Amino acid sequence: MPRSKNTVKELLKKKTAYLIANEIESPFLCSLLLLSRVVGKPKEFLISHPEYEVSGEMRKDFSYLVDRLARGEPLAYVVGEKEFWKYRFYCSPSALIPRPETELLVEKAIERFKGRSPQVILDLGTGTGAVGITLATIWKEAQVVLTDVSLDALFLARKNMKRIIGSSHRVFLLCGDWFEPFGKDFKADIITVNPPYVSRKDQFLLQEEVKRFEPEIALFSRDETGLSEIKTLFSQAAFHLEKEGVILCEVGIGQAQVVCGYVKDLGLYKSVETFSDLSGIERVVAASL
Repeated sequence: MPRSKNTVKELLKKKTAYLIANEIESPFLCSLLLLSRVVGKPKEFLISHPEYEVSGEMRKDFSYLVDRLARGEPLAYVVGEKEFWKYRFYCSPSALIPRPETELLVEKAIERFKGRSPQVILDLGTGTGAVGITLATIWKEAQVVLTDVSLDALFLARKNMKRIIGSSHRVFLLCGDWFEPFGKDFKADIITVNPPYVSRKDQFLLQEEVKRFEPEIALFSRDETGLSEIKTLFSQAAFHLEKEGVILCEVGIGQAQVVCGYVKDLGLYKSVETFSDLSGIERVVAASL
């Protein structure tokens, strides 16, 4: 009796070879993740049941997802979600994919307010909402404001808020460019932001899939230095921070010391410091009143 070509084992073997031919990283794991999503069963089930038969409609869906991955689309967009902190966030091309190094914003916010609770948290340029929503789960009494210039990104953040927090009357979503939606009296205890900090002249440093699929508005600075948005943020944030408040800003490789110098020259903050990610790259600049 001929061996079925529609089993988990055979499908994974075929699609893994296809992804290898297209130079996709971790081809077997990617195939396994996509098949798990289509079949609706855990990866562990598929591994322990290699002879499990996959239906025709599911095979068609599996091939479609694998083809998207083979064309270079990021796995998070193909799967439609990505893990950040300990949660899974919906992802779409309307926002940057949450990255492990951005968790440093959450980590340092927690350290700064250890033993006390912030009343207002502001996450600017929120994208998927990963940072702000995660902080909202840590401080369950705080009011959390998520902003983005993109309405599509805010709809995505709202979807993630409902998934992770549920219906909440303490999380607010506002559309606008940085501090534009706020009056001069608005103040927060914590401001977090992962701004666009890549210069157009440095775009060759980005992975091809990032340039092709992730939103340009969230990647590229408005000037050639890559620092335009960062400077705007630090020059305005001091007027929207409570006493002893802090702004935590992610920066690009090699930018931290330049940003520190700029912030110190402003003369608006009591202290300025940097924090490195797990790769040893100075990734976050924090300024406190």
